[in-house]
Amino acid sequence: MDLRPGKLILFFGLFCFVISLLLIYVLFFVLEKYENGGLLSVLLMLIGFFSIGLYLTLHYYKYRIIIGDKSMIIKNEIGAKKEIYWNDIDKVDYNKTFNMIVIWSKKKKKWISPIYGHFIGFITPEKYTEKLKRMID
Repeated sequence: MDLRPGKLILFFGLFCFVISLLLIYVLFFVLEKYENGGLLSVLLMLIGFFSIGLYLTLHYYKYRIIIGDKSMIIKNEIGAKKEIYWNDIDKVDYNKTFNMIVIWSKKKKKWISPIYGHFIGFITPEKYTEKLKRMID
């Protein structure tokens, strides 16, 4: 089974790119006077929207959780792979601060967004922590 991000992530990333293009237009053709922080604010918005658009677009095209019989493979946005064997999972926790599911395997953590919560069904419920059980219920 291959878990992928939804199309909404791609659309929001492309929307941020369009806003970036609009800000480039404003920077070169609309903004005439560079006073009162206009240049700085447009540059900061341009960097922010472009960064968000780049991250979300890369997330849509590169991020995968591949669930197999013996393990799951997590590929992140830059192409790095992490394989976690079902037998090696110590516990599965929920971090409320970052709103992430945390898998503990061989004393290492792997953070996964709750939008990919389908993979929890493949892990035995005895490995769930109390916080995760409360989140699921």
